[in-house]
Amino acid sequence: MTLQLTAFVFTVLFCLQRLPSAIRGENRGMFSALLLMAVGMALSIPFFYLRVDSLLGGMNIANLLLRFSVFGAFLIFGMKAASAFNAPRAQRLIAGPVGFCVLGLASATVTVFFVLSDLPDSSTALRAYEGQDTVAAYGDTARLYQTYVAACLAPALFLCAADSRRRGEIRISAGLMSLGMTAFVVHALLSLALWNLSRGWWDRTLPYAAVLAISIALALVWNVRRIEKRKPKSNLLAMANGSI
Repeated sequence: MTLQLTAFVFTVLFCLQRLPSAIRGENRGMFSALLLMAVGMALSIPFFYLRVDSLLGGMNIANLLLRFSVFGAFLIFGMKAASAFNAPRAQRLIAGPVGFCVLGLASATVTVFFVLSDLPDSSTALRAYEGQDTVAAYGDTARLYQTYVAACLAPALFLCAADSRRRGEIRISAGLMSLGMTAFVVHALLSLALWNLSRGWWDRTLPYAAVLAISIALALVWNVRRIEKRKPKSNLLAMANGSI
């Protein structure tokens, strides 16, 4: 729970950090991605989940809202990050026909498994219903889209982090994002390998640690960009901060 709360607090703080610029019309897409991720983090915490779900009828619709919030956040972030770090192949895979097919498939599959599950009472993360096969399938297919986006981005971000021509701050940011994306992929692979078996610490740790790493990376890029706007220079930083 501590890691969940930490990820939520950091996401909200970084979202608020970008709010003044978003109001001015600057990079509203990334602000929207952070806002959606903050919603997703909030709905993973019982205090918020139970209250929101009670407003939606108390039948765990809030969990479905969580999944779609994360999908939206990854769609926006994936497109922005691929553009910012000059990764045209990743951008085509995320923002092209294949990417939208994966998003549509993930959304439809998640909805079908949700409808097929028996979820009469609110339960954060659907823990009260873990014994249902449809709930297990729902949880695993809900990871499909973010795993796809993460797999598309991780190699390009790693190459950026390893590029000695880049400024140190950008390399650190790219490295943190690559680490976060890799954590999402590892989590999905472990979930697939151990499907329908008891999950270990990694199931509660990897996703939130990944969100925390990505949020810190975005905040670092944003602060560097603010400094550069006060002291404009011609360097490779411009290639990595215009979209994020």
